[in-house]
Amino acid sequence: MTRGRIPYPGMDNKTVLDQVERGYRMDKPTNTPDGVYTKMLECWHEKPEQRPTFEHLFVYFDDYFISVEPNYREAE
Repeated sequence: MTRGRIPYPGMDNKTVLDQVERGYRMDKPTNTPDGVYTKMLECWHEKPEQRPTFEHLFVYFDDYFISVEPNYREAE
């Protein structure tokens, strides 16, 4: 989670595109839990059919935020 900062700092758009096409993925942002970064990497899988669905991500992050945020309330 970049917390609103621009991802791939120091790279212009063309460089990011070139690097991503070569398999580069953004390093884990500071303070991002390992499990969340793993999920980010899954979303960036080269093969779209190997990426998690939005439903999967919704369930994952809903469960994640419930487990880490004591005041988190589920959506109604």
